[in-house]
Amino acid sequence: MKTNVVAVINQKGGTGKTTTTINLGSALSKLGKKVLLLDLDPQSNLSYSLDIAAPEATLADVFQGEKSINDILVEKDGLWIAPGSNELVDIEISLVTQPDREKFLKHMLAKAKGFDFILIDCPPSLSVLTLNALTAAQEVLIPLQMEVLTLQGWDR
Repeated sequence: MKTNVVAVINQKGGTGKTTTTINLGSALSKLGKKVLLLDLDPQSNLSYSLDIAAPEATLADVFQGEKSINDILVEKDGLWIAPGSNELVDIEISLVTQPDREKFLKHMLAKAKGFDFILIDCPPSLSVLTLNALTAAQEVLIPLQMEVLTLQGWDR
């Protein structure tokens, strides 16, 4: 089974990345697809929006090598979620000096089997975490609000 990995990015906050990720994931799930949502944003708005307030483990644990991606997954309303946490800020700092730092997520996702779609909710920046999402993804969605400052963020 081929898994479609989609990064939902925009370097501006408040453009609908999290909302797009959740709604697209829910729609695909209702069509019978098995969907994994990754909360790669240290603000963890996707996890919060899906009422995953205090997960036992998060993507930070996976990046640190303490858990596998499959160990942290939470099932909620027909979706599988890899929760985020504010610890992803520290992960990002530690990745800066690592060789092949942009490939960590791609290697982690290779172990997530059986999903039709993996949707990655990215942080509002062109950071090392976002670069990881772009390296892992075959497709990119860039939600935009038709406002001057949003379009300025997209143009860079």
